[in-house]
Amino acid sequence: MDESGQSSAELILIIGGLLIIILVVGNYISHISQTTQDSMNKTLTKERDYVINKI
Repeated sequence: MDESGQSSAELILIIGGLLIIILVVGNYISHISQTTQDSMNKTLTKERDYVINKI
């Protein structure tokens, strides 16, 4: 394989690796965001029910 072919292959592998890393990190952040949102919704519902029952 010549120099330009090897450089192109390395560049493709680097870009592919970065793309996979970005997708994994994005999925992880999305999961954390969804978990936090679910937790907040449960807390707000619980507090709302408590305030309504207190009245």
